[in-house]
Amino acid sequence: MGLKDWIAGKVAGPQSYGDVMGRQAREGGSALANMVFMSHGTGGKGGPTVIFDRSADMEAAGFAPRFQEITQIDLPSITLEEQILFKNLQTAMISYAYMVNSNGASQYMQRNNFSKFQKGLAPSLLQSMVHCGLYSKVEAAQTAVTPYLSSSDTAQLRMILNTEKPASSDLLEHFILRAVNLCQTKLSYGFARTGPTGFDVIVVPLAEDSLKSISGATRQFNW
Repeated sequence: MGLKDWIAGKVAGPQSYGDVMGRQAREGGSALANMVFMSHGTGGKGGPTVIFDRSADMEAAGFAPRFQEITQIDLPSITLEEQILFKNLQTAMISYAYMVNSNGASQYMQRNNFSKFQKGLAPSLLQSMVHCGLYSKVEAAQTAVTPYLSSSDTAQLRMILNTEKPASSDLLEHFILRAVNLCQTKLSYGFARTGPTGFDVIVVPLAEDSLKSISGATRQFNW
């Protein structure tokens, strides 16, 4: 458990800890979104979104990779359609990071402490989305994440993350597909979980570190 976690628990309890984790979830979700975006390739018009095991498989299926290596994303230099996809993935992956934290807290914390944690987590996450410039107001951020959080209730998914095969029959896959659907584009998209720009290298540590932190704080402060 890190110093911020210790301070949050020592000073103000699970709600303050939720506030800390909300900011971290936004940061982690944004980093994950960058990798998912860099893993994408485009195909012809129409067709379903496909998440491939390898970037080579994506290319073999006729999708042209947008990036060949990990790089800094320069928003002014990408197309309007790419900007829409990028922003949707940012919202989707931040929402996903929120779900990782919320689900972890619900597993480890007592019910009343989980409720307090949520009261810190959600507002902090939304405020951080505004502070980083993704949205202009908290209300706009709330509206943007709602389609993801509400859809997670009806997704009928038993896994938040398939650690053996990320974005395969889990909530991560559901959120990526929903982000593309909300683009309302006529292009078909593919994503690669492994390869030079594969997103698996970041999503598994993100989930594991969040759960480890929540579990450690819960034990430390008997939440």
